[in-house]
Amino acid sequence: MVARTEHIQKDKSHKARDRTADLHTRGEVAPMKIPGIRYCEINLNGSSYESSLLKRLRYTSLAYLIIALMAVGRRSEAITILGKEVIQPRGLVGQAIDTIDSSGGELKQIFDILADAESYPLFFHCTSGKDRTGLLAFLILLVLDIPLDVISVDYMASEGELVSERGLRIQELKAMGLSDDFAHCPPNWVMDVYGHIEQTHGSVQAYLDWIRVDEVVRRKVRSNILTQTKIQS
Repeated sequence: MVARTEHIQKDKSHKARDRTADLHTRGEVAPMKIPGIRYCEINLNGSSYESSLLKRLRYTSLAYLIIALMAVGRRSEAITILGKEVIQPRGLVGQAIDTIDSSGGELKQIFDILADAESYPLFFHCTSGKDRTGLLAFLILLVLDIPLDVISVDYMASEGELVSERGLRIQELKAMGLSDDFAHCPPNWVMDVYGHIEQTHGSVQAYLDWIRVDEVVRRKVRSNILTQTKIQS
């Protein structure tokens, strides 16, 4: 629900800039796919994540309202309520923590792909390129035993890279009931998300075991990425 609505808002923005956009079902643009490339569409904000957000609503009546709005196709109104009531108060750190806690199945799917040598070279992304993408990059770098301060520098590099489209992104966020803060990269993001994993599971390794990304999978991921790095260098 959340990820799809982001794509809808992004589509509306592109329509405003380019009235010749080729529009498809429900006002969304069909994703462009390059022949000969294998695409794996995994939504980190899937049903488990959505359920976790609905459970955080202060009033059960709001949950029913959101479900009702979704049922009659009023997705944007539903996500605006959810954005103001749950996502905004949680912030970007809370959003990442909620994904870690509820989207283990989807993360396992991704790590299974990373563990397959035939998957390389690969490219992963989300709508903005810093939140879900940042979370996955964060976990991968932890698997590679990269120091936290280096991971934090890597995460914060997105802050400057997104300046060119920040104004447009802020408009999209406001339509979803979210503040300008969601267009930025919180400096405490890496340490706070890591702290949650440590506090909840004891270690990153224990968390990955919990989502069934065991040491065998992690070893394959490390081997594949380091091998690709040597090839490219």
